[in-house]
Amino acid sequence: MKGQLYMGTTKQEGKNIYIIKRLIDIGLAVILASAAIFGIRTITKDFKDIDTKNKNDESIVSTSDKNKPSDTSGIYVSEITDNEKIYSGSLIVVNDETEYKGNEDDLVSIYDVREKANADYYTVLDKDVKVRKEAAEALNNMLKAFNEETGHKDIQVDSGYRSVKYQQEIYDSTEDKDTVAKPGFSDYHTGYSVDLNVVDEEGNSLDFDGTGDYKWFAENGYKYGYVVRFPEDKTQQTGLDYRPWHFRYVGIPHAYYMTQNNLCLEEYVEKLKTYNYNDSHLELENFDGKKYEVYYYPKDTNGSADPEVTELDFTMLAVPSEKEYTITGNNTDGFIVTTLIDNSESVSENSDSKESKADSESSASE
Repeated sequence: MKGQLYMGTTKQEGKNIYIIKRLIDIGLAVILASAAIFGIRTITKDFKDIDTKNKNDESIVSTSDKNKPSDTSGIYVSEITDNEKIYSGSLIVVNDETEYKGNEDDLVSIYDVREKANADYYTVLDKDVKVRKEAAEALNNMLKAFNEETGHKDIQVDSGYRSVKYQQEIYDSTEDKDTVAKPGFSDYHTGYSVDLNVVDEEGNSLDFDGTGDYKWFAENGYKYGYVVRFPEDKTQQTGLDYRPWHFRYVGIPHAYYMTQNNLCLEEYVEKLKTYNYNDSHLELENFDGKKYEVYYYPKDTNGSADPEVTELDFTMLAVPSEKEYTITGNNTDGFIVTTLIDNSESVSENSDSKESKADSESSASE
């Protein structure tokens, strides 16, 4: 049939159908192209937004919004920390108002540490005198240095950790209750405290008054992480009178900062609470030149999606992921994180280095 196309359409009709199909194809192509362009623009904008956010934050943080770091010293991550650890560590404060709630973990006999080190430059009252392992090792090093610088071998370690039960016995047998800590509220419970004594060759006690050659401990103890726990001019803060023989291990670099700025433990830990993780961190430069940053992190108490949960038993603690750090509780409401900063790196601008320097200068002038 001349003049007709296959499938029963004329040539003109076929042409019209072809044109319509082409127009449809072109329309679909335009729609797809527009969608592609819109998608590319959206993705590009998202990347720009991410880039802008990262520049504003200056570091990538894998914690929640409340865990934004305040400095630029590195990347921070969340570490699940048991809230019971608030009651342990070298910076916990135990006094007449703050009860000890920790444990007896990691206690070692100072006598055994002395024997292992073949140390003949001091003695120990007996094998039951114990402290935390890190405090025992630091004590041994301090007593060795004292012997090397003064030649004395007459120091005896008389006391260390005390259980609540033993403190009760001491408390009950003491007539003047104002001179002894209540059971459960003694610094000896921490396992970071020791009493030093001076004994003669016959083993008789000569008393340790912190004068003469023995003043060395108050002046040099910070090199080994030790401070006088109850300083002469801090009785109002500590609640106890001056005890030159009672030394407390707080660790490096805290002992140096406390000594340089004339702070007792109560004052220092309270001061650290002003250096919250979300704000400026405290910069400490140790006597050996090493630099540290310290910040306080409050324990998580609630915030759970479950309305029946009134208090959490853990804290999502923000810690540096690329640097060496230690964590200690303060025995009341939070944690103290101490970060070692490499000497080749500059400390963050948000670190309170100026106040640290000013405190030292002010203390030196007093």
